[in-house]
Amino acid sequence: MAARGWFRRPKGKLVYVWQVKDPATGNAKERAKVIGDATQSDEEGWQIVGKLKDRGAIKTDHEPSPDRFFSETASYYLANKEWKKESTKVLHTQIVNKILVPRWGDQVAVKIKPVEVKAWLRSLDVEDGTRYKYKTVMGTVFRFGQAEGLLPLGEAYNTISYVTGIPATSDYEAVALTPEQALKVLDQLQQPEYTMIVLVAVTGIRSGEMLGLRWRDILWDRSEMRIKQTFVHGKIQQGAKTKLSKSTVALHPILAQLLKDWREETAYAGDDDYVFASRKTWGRTPRYGSVVVEDYVRPAAVRAGVLEIKDGETFIDGELVKRFGFHTFRHSLTSWLMANGENPQIVRAMLRWTNLNMLAHYTHGFKADKLEAQGTVLKKLVRPGNPSDREPERESEEVESS
Repeated sequence: MAARGWFRRPKGKLVYVWQVKDPATGNAKERAKVIGDATQSDEEGWQIVGKLKDRGAIKTDHEPSPDRFFSETASYYLANKEWKKESTKVLHTQIVNKILVPRWGDQVAVKIKPVEVKAWLRSLDVEDGTRYKYKTVMGTVFRFGQAEGLLPLGEAYNTISYVTGIPATSDYEAVALTPEQALKVLDQLQQPEYTMIVLVAVTGIRSGEMLGLRWRDILWDRSEMRIKQTFVHGKIQQGAKTKLSKSTVALHPILAQLLKDWREETAYAGDDDYVFASRKTWGRTPRYGSVVVEDYVRPAAVRAGVLEIKDGETFIDGELVKRFGFHTFRHSLTSWLMANGENPQIVRAMLRWTNLNMLAHYTHGFKADKLEAQGTVLKKLVRPGNPSDREPERESEEVESS
């Protein structure tokens, strides 16, 4: 199949034209891409085409090559992968461009040795979960390159399939606040941050879902909110994190009134406006969750005495906390509900999980509850008084039997 192609110059534009093979029929299909102005020469055009091919921006039929560099395969992956979620695209782009290509880009992909990848991953000063994510993305690049015909097929040509012993679990442990601690934080907040935290804390809605809410998504007469889109990495994306997440969230009358009060205050109260619109963008986008946390929520938690900052590290009740934000209140809600004996199926429905397995990850035992539970067992096992003052019953039994 012709891979070099040719040029056309319709309407003052320089257009590169090439053919690819239709995998379904085996017939040739023509492809075209505007690459410049019609005044540019063919020589200049070929230079542009070469750069676009190196970046994977021009998709041609490939002969699998055992000599292809990892950087070429990775660039092709980023340019041609069909992404379901913008957040996944952003994450993979960052990992490929900032982590993988700087280390492996100048090496022939299929000649990269598994033992070298394993040693490199273990040398990184990151959490286990992050290390495993790097390995996963690198493996995805290899598999995509094989599927698209850039690399030879077979496990023997996928280095990452032989990289073992990289733990998938992270040592990160989320924290949960007690209702009393959450109330202290809320007492330090004003609108709209107050309503934002209450909304997450009582519904379990994710921060991206909350930020993506428009006023039209609140069905006042049905006491529910529709989750139709999320705001992640500065972009609105349709849908939710999971199929079940793209559903409705119950809206209690107290919460509904809180939202109505905020709607009367905000300058962006139209049906198509975001519930928590950014004043800096004149309401064109929602506010950024990370900015809200850093500028309002964390400082409020510090003022409330819930968070303590020592030598640049964050602590709650003396325990080191790696992350604190909206998700903390989602974990807290789960823990509150379970501590109050709520039906696990109701908790699952409120948090919009596919199954109950997430309970083990989201439920945290509070210290007071642990002490109370421990005390219940101690009352059954430990008698009053000093054990040294008691007669050992077993010794008496031995004397009687002798």
